[in-house]
Amino acid sequence: MPHKIEKIFIKSAGKKVFVQFEYPNGKLPRPAVVVAHGLRSYYTGFLNMFGKAFREAGYIVVKFHFLGTGKSEGKFEQKTTAAMLQNYKDVIAFVKSKKDVKGIGVMARSNGGDLAIIAGPLSEIKAYAFLAPAVFYSANMGKFTKNAEVKDGFFYHKSFKRKHTNGEGRLPLTFVEELKKFDKIILENIPKMKNVAFFQSEQDEAVPVAEGHFDYFKKHLPEPREIHYYKGGNHSFKGFKRVVVADALRWFNKKLPVNKV
Repeated sequence: MPHKIEKIFIKSAGKKVFVQFEYPNGKLPRPAVVVAHGLRSYYTGFLNMFGKAFREAGYIVVKFHFLGTGKSEGKFEQKTTAAMLQNYKDVIAFVKSKKDVKGIGVMARSNGGDLAIIAGPLSEIKAYAFLAPAVFYSANMGKFTKNAEVKDGFFYHKSFKRKHTNGEGRLPLTFVEELKKFDKIILENIPKMKNVAFFQSEQDEAVPVAEGHFDYFKKHLPEPREIHYYKGGNHSFKGFKRVVVADALRWFNKKLPVNKV
């Protein structure tokens, strides 16, 4: 029996943001897991593996596109952190309002994890899984400007322009400066984020272990938590994708169990 899919748009940060609900077979309500993609990533491969596994385990899976990505309005260059943060909050609020949803979890990758941390420990979210977000926010993103072409007040990086990118694949030079407003908030909020499973690859090229991001999470994330560290891999957990999905699913089964609904 094919699963039900609901595709809608909600208004957020002045744009129409695409949200997709994927319902498991069986009686509702159920817990929902919101999957938040990174700055440059999208719902292909790895994140779809998450969605499929969680739906088959009985969760409602919620995918959405930040503005400037995929089916959402806006261009990539309009992805201010403030606007993406509003997207995240508005999607969570919308999911909470759905009568078919009983309990929310968040699986957030990279920049999506940072946005969840900036938003803070929302009472409606019962469990988190963070896939290698950065701790030192503006410094980490600042590396992109060093290897980018700068033109007319924008910087262009080869990793920005992808099939799902809306527009030219560039960001304003003010983007990194804006991140500095959130540096302190991330450091202050990490110790407040309970029920987090944290995932890191030893060979992460985008958020390198040597820069101290992983050590900060390991030191400051409060209990209850889980820390998953994989020897090798990369920012996309190459060679460990199925293990990461399985580990995250076990965590949500513990903290947001379907059978308790």
